Amino acid sequence: MTEVTKVLDKDAWLRRLEQEFYLDGTAGQALGKFLDLDVVSLKAVIKPSQAYHQKIITFRGSYEVGLRRTCVVSLEEFIEKLSGLFERSFTLSPSAPALPEGSEEAEEFPYSGVALLDLLGDEIALNASSFPRKSGAELPNYKLDEVEMEQRPNPFSILGVLKKG
Repeated sequence: MTEVTKVLDKDAWLRRLEQEFYLDGTAGQALGKFLDLDVVSLKAVIKPSQAYHQKIITFRGSYEVGLRRTCVVSLEEFIEKLSGLFERSFTLSPSAPALPEGSEEAEEFPYSGVALLDLLGDEIALNASSFPRKSGAELPNYKLDEVEMEQRPNPFSILGVLKKG
């Protein structure tokens, strides 16, 4: 667990290259705090490696996570399941070569270091639904008839005061 949440500097990560880090339930609790979401299940593997003349560290991983969410339509709770692969690269020196075309640009390695939980949390935050919707949830389908439409005040009528003044 400490490996997952611990912020490690470049040298510490260089000593851990090619190791696989497994994240599960215990890390899910920490991830839930990081994301401010209820994480009900988590399975993830992250592996750091070095490439491009030893000047770049790349973290590659896969994850499956279940998040307890509230549907914006029905207000019912449901489990949103997310899974995917991700890759994040950091340069170790300012003279690092460019990555191959199609790869995301490498970021400068943060002075404060990198934690696996932050990498995974960023990925999940980007892929979790901003407006979670339970499968099959629909808004009621209703239409205003012409009489109701005519009786409704024009929301822009207040702007007429500004035009006269």
